[in-house]
Amino acid sequence: MSLGGRLRNMSYDALLRVDTKGIVQTNIPDGCHAASADYPTVATMLDGLDLSPDDVLVDIGCGKGRVICLAARRQVGRVIGLDLSPEIIRVAAANVRRLRGARSPVEAVVADAVTYDYRDVTCAYLFNPFEHFVLDRVLAKIRADRADAPFRCVFLHLSEVQRETFERHDWLKVTDEGVIGGQRFAYYQSILA
Repeated sequence: MSLGGRLRNMSYDALLRVDTKGIVQTNIPDGCHAASADYPTVATMLDGLDLSPDDVLVDIGCGKGRVICLAARRQVGRVIGLDLSPEIIRVAAANVRRLRGARSPVEAVVADAVTYDYRDVTCAYLFNPFEHFVLDRVLAKIRADRADAPFRCVFLHLSEVQRETFERHDWLKVTDEGVIGGQRFAYYQSILA
């Protein structure tokens, strides 16, 4: 990231009274390091989800909580950050407590995305949180929990193998895709019976 981009992210952190900068290596099997897209990219991705007060948004692999903090500043029913690392969740929870301008309830939870209960979740944000075979299991769990209820998500930093994983889940269709900040993204929506 450019110096200007890092300075912009630091300015947003200061404005919101949080600390979401940096990359954190984790010891989570089949997980990726904790990192986030820059603030403008996250805001654009959240805009594309078209969040409403009826939505429950989950950030799967929330890291330090940049996404959940920005989402909590919108009118959303509830915002949840999931991560398997207790250490990272402690940082995210501290950021949530300090967050300036929250308009919606938000929580950071230590949970395994493969076993989490998604019944109330209407949309998800994923920034490359784990390997494709874990993504496959998470999507299957969301489908089982949501049954025929509406669901939509955005996946940022999409690789070809992750795209193929989504394609195998024919209950989801691509509604938009592109590249932002050098990273490939795709929005998906459930196909209701």
